[in-house]
Amino acid sequence: MNILIFNCGSSSQGFKVYEVQPGKKPNVLVSGKALNVATRTRASSSIRWDFRGNTGTREISLPSHTAAAAEIIRLLQSTGLTLDAVGHRFVHGGTRFQKTTRIDENSLRGLKECFSLAPIHNPNSYAVIEICRELLPDAGQYAVFDTAFHAGMPAASREYALPRSLALQNGFRKYGFHGLSYQYISARTAEYLGRPLSDLKLILCHLGTGGSSITAVKDGHSLDSSMGYSPLAGLVMSTRCGDLDAGIILDLIRGGRSADEVESILNTQSGLIGLSGFSSNLEEVIEESEKGNADCRLAFEVYAHRLRLYLGAFHWLLNSTDAIVFTDDVGVRCWRLRAAVCGDVKNLGIELDAAANRAARPGKATCISAASSRTKILVMPTDEERIILEEVLCEMNLTD
Repeated sequence: MNILIFNCGSSSQGFKVYEVQPGKKPNVLVSGKALNVATRTRASSSIRWDFRGNTGTREISLPSHTAAAAEIIRLLQSTGLTLDAVGHRFVHGGTRFQKTTRIDENSLRGLKECFSLAPIHNPNSYAVIEICRELLPDAGQYAVFDTAFHAGMPAASREYALPRSLALQNGFRKYGFHGLSYQYISARTAEYLGRPLSDLKLILCHLGTGGSSITAVKDGHSLDSSMGYSPLAGLVMSTRCGDLDAGIILDLIRGGRSADEVESILNTQSGLIGLSGFSSNLEEVIEESEKGNADCRLAFEVYAHRLRLYLGAFHWLLNSTDAIVFTDDVGVRCWRLRAAVCGDVKNLGIELDAAANRAARPGKATCISAASSRTKILVMPTDEERIILEEVLCEMNLTD
């Protein structure tokens, strides 16, 4: 049996095909990623892949996640692979979906009702589900939810200071996101450190080319996270503003902006692209700032400052930290960002090894803290697709 996993981000489309045989560990047949999907960056849109050791890259226009998924499916079909099931990352399940579900007409209606909870994620994932149903009609499909990892978050972290009746009636609470990544990284960090996850206090930084968040994990459970009711809150992101005084939103509305216009400003015109006016890609922003672009320099400084604030808050909340882990594309690739946020906090027991930080490679788990550092600093690639696979297999009753 071959299972296709789609990991639909805000500006990327990861994919893997696993071969699953009884009594054997799942084997990755194909892995790859569509990059710069429906986004504003200086780099071209492309699909890269690795098929049994043979790698390739194709530059191609990818104006939507539907287009990216269709190209990926055609690429996979051209290899002669049969695809028996498909697992999808679905960012926000609200209170309706708190565990993996098989996709049918009833669940499709429920997924569509969740669009407003994550307006630049959920519709994209739904569109990918639709194209898969069209191009792979015989394959069973499953939705796996990012919010599930945070379902047990303590009430003190989860609740907003709103009238209780209003919050309960509308589901206004913190949900947290990037849960698939955090589920994988927390377990992998425990393995790397040789300690039980139940004994660890971790700060996990999932920093992507689209969305980014940071989560405090205690004893294997989500204690608090930067994203909230939607994936808009928290850190500065590529096109999302992150934390914002609600008074600004009120002033925009009073000034005549519609709700849809405000949503577009906050989700697609803000963050790095809004601050820099140059690019939504952090590494491009940093490179331009080093050439003297003041707006790009400010964008980088605001991005790093917001991340430092959350690192400090979660370090305090946990009452010391066993490890800080940087993951996803920006987290594992951008040594300048890691240096900016971890380079001068020695008095907190966090000491960066500058040489190890610069030498760290994206595809390998690496310790970049100094030997004298009380808190380990790790660079670690994530594998959300593996978590999606495990969830799909469990739902199909194919686990050992």
